[in-house]
Amino acid sequence: MTTRQVKVFFLLIAAIVTVGCKPTVPSEYISPDEMEDVLYDYYMSQAMATVDSKDGRIEYNRRTYFLAVLKKHDLTEAQFDSSMVYYYRRADYLRKIYARLEDRMNLEAEGTAASSQRRRFISSVDTADIWRDKKAFMLVPSVPYNRFDFEVKADTSFRKGDTYLLSFDTNFIYQSGSKDAVLYLAVRYDNDSVASYSQNVMVSGYTQMRVVPNNEHLVRDLRGFVYLDKGRDESSTLKLMFINNIQMLRMRKPKDTEPAQKKYYT
Repeated sequence: MTTRQVKVFFLLIAAIVTVGCKPTVPSEYISPDEMEDVLYDYYMSQAMATVDSKDGRIEYNRRTYFLAVLKKHDLTEAQFDSSMVYYYRRADYLRKIYARLEDRMNLEAEGTAASSQRRRFISSVDTADIWRDKKAFMLVPSVPYNRFDFEVKADTSFRKGDTYLLSFDTNFIYQSGSKDAVLYLAVRYDNDSVASYSQNVMVSGYTQMRVVPNNEHLVRDLRGFVYLDKGRDESSTLKLMFINNIQMLRMRKPKDTEPAQKKYYT
């Protein structure tokens, strides 16, 4: 066997091994690439439903938008549910799908302005989004994927009396069990004092946490986490929490016009 034949032989063996080892998804489930597109459309539609639900019909709108996504991809609800359960039990597949989803969400967030829902909180002429971490992430109620930690460090643009607003959109996909996540934020000031804030996130939709202004001390950093509690349900049913459109707004009120000085005549 010549040298060239040997090389060709080993290339064929490598190709056969690669094809044979490539993981495949059973045909009755949605393929990984299509599942990524379906979930992307799903999360986008749920965010739109939240923004458009000014009449208080949020659940109706979320359901209507979800059915529209299924129709777009020519899927039944049963196909979607069974595929989600399949991927949930195959954590290797699911992590890859959500890693790509996070990248797409982050690119989407970088390329678009803040939604109208958030604009209503921005009343000052000096407002900036100081969030520098990823704009989207997924949590499941099992270690180490049940917690996301973050930190925002102060820079020279921070001032005394600034207001901070952390906000994001949440989507839960649960088959059973109670939905219960905790959002925690600790604000450290230049005198090493700390103000802490916490709240539960138990429903899909829009979440915000406001840090009240401190007129005496500068903020040194803001640290926190989102933690998804598994609760008392020990079953292996589908439980996912997806967070996107994350913002940390630093808002500064316009300087009040100084009152005119009184003139005294002698």
